[in-house]
Amino acid sequence: MDNSTLEEAEWRAEFERFGEEQVRASLHSGFFPEPKRQFAFQWLGDEAIARKMREQKTYGYVRWTLVAAVAAVFVGILGIVVTLFR
Repeated sequence: MDNSTLEEAEWRAEFERFGEEQVRASLHSGFFPEPKRQFAFQWLGDEAIARKMREQKTYGYVRWTLVAAVAAVFVGILGIVVTLFR
């Protein structure tokens, strides 16, 4: 690993410890030197993409769970109707 890669790995670990909100607040306060500031913007963008992917995956799970629940209710009502009219 060269020096900049090692430095970026340390920054990434630091940002992950702090979390997105604190990194964003530090950016707005001018706390970071310029190279770290640029990396913080990149890291925040990467985190936003990862969060969006997690949200899409969760949305898929929720949608299929809803479909399964509606299907179960339909089958239950159908079972009751068949039982009543036999």
